[in-house]
Amino acid sequence: MTPFGQPPAFRLEVEVLAPQALDPASMGPVRVVSITGGRVSGALEGRILPGGTDWQTVEPDGSVGIEARYLLELADGARIELQSRGRRAGGTGAFWSSIWLRSADPAHAWVNGAQFIGLGRKLDGHVAIDAFALPES
Repeated sequence: MTPFGQPPAFRLEVEVLAPQALDPASMGPVRVVSITGGRVSGALEGRILPGGTDWQTVEPDGSVGIEARYLLELADGARIELQSRGRRAGGTGAFWSSIWLRSADPAHAWVNGAQFIGLGRKLDGHVAIDAFALPES
């Protein structure tokens, strides 16, 4: 059984490079992770385009604030912008995130009003995220 009693709406397999450290910020060290590609499967089928980034802030307790933005290109050629924001607990590879999607393509306009919660895992060379649709209120 999944955390929400339903299967994920889609899965993201995000390919990433090693983090690049920036100078420490007031909220803790900042890292930038380049997104090099990947795939999306489920209700959305296609690939993750290279060029996205995940900005990470490492907190004193070891937790990591994550904020990613990248582009999906679906099998039908439509493009969908993906933004996510979340937090990974220190010492674990697991994290939760809020996911927003945006598309100008009429065939995928349903994503503009949808809300998703991502359950992700940091793996070697990539990140796997299961995205669960929240019910409309």
